[in-house]
Amino acid sequence: MIARTLDWFEDFVRQGDMDDPLDAARLELKRQHCLLVMAEAREQARELGLSPRLTDLATVAGLVHDTGRFPQYRRWKTFRDAKSANHAILGTIALRLGGGLDGLDARDRRLVRMAIVAHNRRSLPRTLLRGDDAEGLALARIVRDADKIDIVRVMLEHFKTPGEKDDVVVFGLPDAPERYNPAIVADIRAGRIGDYGDMETVNDFVLLLLSWVNDMYHARTMRLFFRRGHVRELFAHLPDTPPMREFTAWYHDRYAPGAS
Repeated sequence: MIARTLDWFEDFVRQGDMDDPLDAARLELKRQHCLLVMAEAREQARELGLSPRLTDLATVAGLVHDTGRFPQYRRWKTFRDAKSANHAILGTIALRLGGGLDGLDARDRRLVRMAIVAHNRRSLPRTLLRGDDAEGLALARIVRDADKIDIVRVMLEHFKTPGEKDDVVVFGLPDAPERYNPAIVADIRAGRIGDYGDMETVNDFVLLLLSWVNDMYHARTMRLFFRRGHVRELFAHLPDTPPMREFTAWYHDRYAPGAS
């Protein structure tokens, strides 16, 4: 199951190769992200002790969750859904038309598609949260967490790279070191995730990533978020002001594993 889907995925990516080095680099960024989310999803499923079948489905769903990013970028030269199309829907279309999930039976294809459609939603659909499909809910939660923890890695690597930031990666946001939107801080304090529409600067993107702590379902994800140094590095990109130092202390007291 996994090997067949991986072969399909690599062929799908190669078919859309772009000649411009910058375009190719952006697509390679997404290819690597998909491979790492696949690995994160597999490890999460194993930690949960899921059956071999569900572990394989989590692995497959992690791999193909961002399949839509490739046609999205080739057509619109952006990774921002609001300026193009919902990449999760684009992914399910590409998988259906290209037979990417043909190695699965109808039930398992549906589960993987559900995980894809749910992975980029601000919150899980009520149809899943009702609990009518425990397998679908489990896979969606695994893929959402795996996606988040690797996106943070991607963005931190980009933030740390010297020189101008890639507008496509940072959604065209200006790098204004002292500015940030207090609305995103308020969302975090209220237990919500930030709104992409509130992002006005790169600092706001950093805060949005920090807000994802409020939508991490598994203990493993929260543990990795802190132990890999992601939280520390994200706060290091924010202005060193008294209000931000107070917020940093509050955040660690509230969310750090083992905090009271």
